[in-house]
Amino acid sequence: MKAIAGPLVLAMLAACCCTIARAGAPFQTDDPEPVDLHHTEVNLALQQTRTNAGPSGTMAADVNHGCAAETQCHFLVPLAFNGSSGSGWQSGIGDIEVGVKYRFFHRPDDGVMAAIYPTVFLPTGNASRGLGNGRAQLLLPLWLQKSSGAWTWDAGAGYLVNRAAGARNSWYLGLLGQRSFGDRLKLGGEVFHRTALAQDAAPTTGFNLGATVKLTESRNLLLAVGRGLQGVAANRFSLYAAYQLEL
Repeated sequence: MKAIAGPLVLAMLAACCCTIARAGAPFQTDDPEPVDLHHTEVNLALQQTRTNAGPSGTMAADVNHGCAAETQCHFLVPLAFNGSSGSGWQSGIGDIEVGVKYRFFHRPDDGVMAAIYPTVFLPTGNASRGLGNGRAQLLLPLWLQKSSGAWTWDAGAGYLVNRAAGARNSWYLGLLGQRSFGDRLKLGGEVFHRTALAQDAAPTTGFNLGATVKLTESRNLLLAVGRGLQGVAANRFSLYAAYQLEL
């Protein structure tokens, strides 16, 4: 791992922070609610994280489809970029995501639901340029939700299996609270923690504040900003912005 220490380690950490648990856009903590059956949700998204070494992120087309009862199929193709000072500006295809969310518990009267969401990250990005992980990854999360009135609370944990050189398997823990203000605006905040993603890396803790703005009946604007609280070198500032189409 020491051979790729410094900027590339931070780029890898930023890339992992970009991809893991972003299906709950604009937040990293996801929700257990699948897209409605035979409907499709498309997020045209920009995500960027600034580390001590420079900015890294993705521009992505994120497609979620209600492919079966209580089931959402997920496919994301990213264009990754990395402006780390040690390697100069890099850009190219990132690691493609494929996942399936299955809601196995739902009590509408109580506002409670739960889902699993196994997701595979394919090693399509160039790891030597800081654009990918270098090996396939598998994320195994459990997401829970409790809603009451204008408030919605999501929480969960996910285990990431990562066999790349110098990497570690890791845990993600997150808690998200959101409040609706009528039909057009939803504001929220989350805190999250990850155990170390690499052998020479530290655990990270951070937060995001965000909003979902309903532009039309089928178009939304998603925004979130945040930063690290622990392991700040890997997350000086993060930004997520997306134009969402509901089809």
